[in-house]
Amino acid sequence: MNASLHLPGRIVSLRRQLVLKGLLPMTVVALAMTATLAVMQFRALGSEAHAVARIQAVRLAGSVNGVMGDDALRDALTRALSRSAPTQRAILYRDDAPDLIVTSGRDAPHRHGLHVRLSTAAGQLETVSDASALRERRTAATLMCLLLGAGVCGVFFLARRAVEHDVAQPVDRLRARLVQALHPRGTHAGTPDDPVRAIDTLLDELVQLRARHEAAMADALRQRLQDIARHTRFVEQIGDHFRQPLQALSLFVAGMQPGEDLRQRAVLGQMRTSLTRLTELLDGLLEMARFDAGAVEPAPTAVLAADLFVRVRSHVEADAMRLGVDVRWRGGRVPFHADGALLVELLNRLVSCAVLSTPHGRVLVAIRRRGDAIRLEVRDNGMGVEPAEQARLFEEFTRLPGQPGYGLALAVARRIADTLGGHIGVRSSPGRGTLFWVELDHAAIGPASRGVVSALIRHAAS
Repeated sequence: MNASLHLPGRIVSLRRQLVLKGLLPMTVVALAMTATLAVMQFRALGSEAHAVARIQAVRLAGSVNGVMGDDALRDALTRALSRSAPTQRAILYRDDAPDLIVTSGRDAPHRHGLHVRLSTAAGQLETVSDASALRERRTAATLMCLLLGAGVCGVFFLARRAVEHDVAQPVDRLRARLVQALHPRGTHAGTPDDPVRAIDTLLDELVQLRARHEAAMADALRQRLQDIARHTRFVEQIGDHFRQPLQALSLFVAGMQPGEDLRQRAVLGQMRTSLTRLTELLDGLLEMARFDAGAVEPAPTAVLAADLFVRVRSHVEADAMRLGVDVRWRGGRVPFHADGALLVELLNRLVSCAVLSTPHGRVLVAIRRRGDAIRLEVRDNGMGVEPAEQARLFEEFTRLPGQPGYGLALAVARRIADTLGGHIGVRSSPGRGTLFWVELDHAAIGPASRGVVSALIRHAAS
């Protein structure tokens, strides 16, 4: 990284850089323009005063044309001078007679007058005009230019303070923050005195740190993917190694004939129940391991709620009939976009929990649309759950009241909801039932046409 504000040679401070390269040139230009304006004003005032004096000299020269005699000439010049206030003296130089000098009585010092010389028929005419008005105007112009220069200098000092407050100090603070962020323990070897170069050096370190961080993140991601693949293979191998003995043991128990001995029948029934529960435990643990390892990737497709209902009903129908539970379904015509297989597994676990905890009760399964989201609800009128226990329902080995098993169904359901990018929750009141809900953001799609809905329903029924 190369900084564009690097100065060759001696390192100077940022404030001096800003003054030397920014404010000072503009101030010098402004002062030069002020001086130029003063010179132009002086010249304009002098030109104007000389033009007025020359015009009056021309008038005086015209008053003596054709006049003969000293008295007549003096009288003509006197009358002309009375009508020309700025002109205070007229001198007529003659070759064949003495010079004729006429004054207006308002003589000014000779060195402060404006002298104009013209040629007339009677000789050379020189006029002297009062220059006090010119001096006053030049003095006013000088004061104006001095005030303008003082204003430029004042703006320079104010701008210098503003630059120090609004630019230099924030840059120093930025430098300090970069140093603190990159070297929180003060282990850096030092940075240049120039803040610009110092920030440039710190940014180089920041770029290098980001490159190392990205490389480390890439290595960590690659390691994580390898761990997921290894964990997935391990879970599959564990499942295979455990299932084979369990299946063999199940076949062995199924082939046993206890005869008429009631004690043997009871032992055989306990063995079958234990095998069933052990198989359920193994299935639950393997399911959680698959989701925790990231081995399950959702594959969203267009799904109709009726399709989910048909597939879930086939799983829970036997338990519902055995326990006398009335299961009702609402919202079968709602279409949405999600992974149908994972949703069936999720809904099956929630409905099974509701059916098993509500013997001789009612369970309502509903799917509805909320904006661009889809909400699944499973409501029962069972015994409910205490508020203190609701926060732990989706943890491992937490069972609903009166429900058999190891309490893994809701833990797996939470992992399925997380995999689908949704939210899962529960509301319950003791003695009034329980409501499980799942909300999938951005899963809703436009209402399906009657033909599409009918086709999906026929496909679900088949």
